[in-house]
Order: sequence, then C-alpha cells, then structure tokens
Amino acid sequence: MSLVLIVLAAASAFMGCALLALSQPRHWQAVTGALSLPPRRLRRAGWGLILASLAACAFRDGASLAALLWPLLLMAGALGVAWLLAWRPAAFRGLARLAADQPRGSALMQPGSGD
Repeated sequence: MSLVLIVLAAASAFMGCALLALSQPRHWQAVTGALSLPPRRLRRAGWGLILASLAACAFRDGASLAALLWPLLLMAGALGVAWLLAWRPAAFRGLARLAADQPRGSALMQPGSGD
C-alpha cells in the first residue's frame, strides 16, 4: 500500500505540473500548434492533482514527513515537465487532446505542428 501511495503521489505531482504548464498559452501553442487559448479547466485540474499529491503524501507518512516528501515530489515533477516541454513538447499532445476534448484526427493537433 505504501508503494502505491508514493507512486500515486509522484504521478499526481507530475500530471498536476503538466496541466499547469499547459494552461499557459505559450506552452499550449508549443504542444498543440494552435493559436487558441487553452481551456480554463486545466488550471483547476492541475491544482487539484497537486493537492491530491499532498493528500497521498500525508496519508502515507503523516504531516511531518509529508512536509518533506511533497515538495521533493513537486520539484521532481516540475523538473520533468520543464525538461519535456523544452526537448519534446509533442510528448504532451495526448494530454492536450484530452484537455481540449478533440478527437484523434482533428485539425487542432496535426502530426507536424508544435515540434
């Protein structure tokens, strides 16, 4: 159970940071190639996942160790998202497609755009 919670906390931190990054127009355009603004719900979902990461850390280890573990997981998640956005923004296309409610073959994210 402990391993499942730490993996859940790390995944929530990474996905929360990814959604917060995609909520910014510059990153949305880099990933999708679209000039439209990103959906507003991305920011709320990102913060929700970050809070879920905190809850998983607190449930796993209590408040004292969660105060140490959670910022480390956030830092690792943010670093991973920054690295992927800098070197391979297309890695977030699937997440952007889910956020935009676009079908797979839509004109929003063609294979050659956003790299």
